[in-house]
Amino acid sequence: MTTRPSKAALLRSAFSGLASQYVNVFVQGLVQLGLLALLARLLIPADFGLVGLATVFVGLATLLSQFGLSVGIIRLPTLTDRDVRAGFSLALALGAACTAVVALSAPLVASAFRTPELTPVLRALSLTFILANPSIVAEALLERSLAWNRLMWVNLAAFVLGYAATAIVLALLGWGYWALVGSQLAQALWRSGLLLLMQPHPKRPLISGRELRELTRFGGGFTLARLFNYGAQQGDYLVVGRFLGVTALGFYTRSFKLMQIPAQYFGLIVTKVLFPIMARLQHDPDQLRLTYLLGSAAIGLMSAPLSALMVVTAPELVQVLLGPRWAPTVIPFQVLTAGVVLRNAFLMAYCLDGALGDMRKRTIRDGLYAASVLLGSVVGVRFGLSGVAAAVLLAIVVNYLVAAAMSVRLLGCAWSEYLRAQTPAFVLGIIAVGLALLGRLTLQRLGASPLVVLIGTWVLTSALLLLLLFFRPSITGRYGVHLLRLAGAGLAERMPARSLEWIAPYSSGLARRVASARNL
Repeated sequence: MTTRPSKAALLRSAFSGLASQYVNVFVQGLVQLGLLALLARLLIPADFGLVGLATVFVGLATLLSQFGLSVGIIRLPTLTDRDVRAGFSLALALGAACTAVVALSAPLVASAFRTPELTPVLRALSLTFILANPSIVAEALLERSLAWNRLMWVNLAAFVLGYAATAIVLALLGWGYWALVGSQLAQALWRSGLLLLMQPHPKRPLISGRELRELTRFGGGFTLARLFNYGAQQGDYLVVGRFLGVTALGFYTRSFKLMQIPAQYFGLIVTKVLFPIMARLQHDPDQLRLTYLLGSAAIGLMSAPLSALMVVTAPELVQVLLGPRWAPTVIPFQVLTAGVVLRNAFLMAYCLDGALGDMRKRTIRDGLYAASVLLGSVVGVRFGLSGVAAAVLLAIVVNYLVAAAMSVRLLGCAWSEYLRAQTPAFVLGIIAVGLALLGRLTLQRLGASPLVVLIGTWVLTSALLLLLLFFRPSITGRYGVHLLRLAGAGLAERMPARSLEWIAPYSSGLARRVASARNL
């Protein structure tokens, strides 16, 4: 039986995990942006719309095929070989069952959406479950042991060697939407193989009622909540695909993808790293509260400036990355990106629910969220893609308020404390909007090309924000300063004391915080 890490060790592990995951995101984000730009020129909007619609149903089946197994493995206080074997056996069975269900139901789905091409695409993508499910247990074991570096390399290699390479080759060969289908299957194969290689575990089949009950006791409620959340995340896709067609859905999916690459990944990484740590702190309310508030502050401080820059430079982003024919994505992209900070903020509520095992509140909240997205999208679709995006943004605002209220109650903290963690992000976002608008308008008046306007605005705004944080780190608020100290802990271990001397004349507060981090 393993010894539980100390609280300080957990915090250090959290920031080590964040650092390694952000390396993954930075490289993967660059590759994704390049891939997005290339495929936008090789494929037509209808190709993205068709595969995007198919992916909605495959993603839904993916949630059922996992049935919360990962969460059960992470949360069990003591994990035995029998638990691992039972989980592996169940994962294989669920994968085979979901492959059969998706393949058999493909004609019905295609008929409902009046898109015959969906049938072969869904049947091909149904193989994803057979490829991916064997590695569910291995991935959960890596997360349980906080092995972030190994997970980083697995995800990066699977994306670059599996998804990106396959998509580019098949698109260049003129395979159309099959390039997107093949890339998803290749990524699933690479990822599953690498996870099994990185994390060996007992694989002898075992069907045992006791072990399966332990693993799925938490998984049932977790899966129901995730199904509702998935409905909220993909409900707008269904509405657009059904009422506006696959070409319009192609434009909409690129709006969402462009928003997701540089912004939402940051929030997802923070929550992926913090969930197992918060699960270990579930019996320590004070430390759990601090971790939650720090995570919320970190997500906000990283997301707000990115969101501001993307909203302001949306026309240039679309023109440079996707090309002129993708102009219909600009306004939906701006509207969706305006909600990135709130969307990322309520990811922390999911971490908290999962850590405490309180799935009833999550299920209710996600059910309301899914209903608001679906109903809002049905109303908004009358006004086109922008109307759907606006309805989604309104649903995000409502869900953020509900999630915040539930989290404050679960944590037993005051609203003032919660707002103290959130407010600096919004302030930083407003400052970023002002700086970005100033930079963009100045460059446009100078007659700069869209590429120069885009790069110049991002560089200028980022540089000014970094200078502001360097000279006035207190603008990040109490929890932002705490984050700087924790981040400085890793820096201080590698930085000689004399290396801090050059910082002190310019920002004594920052130098003092980095130096004091040695004592954490």
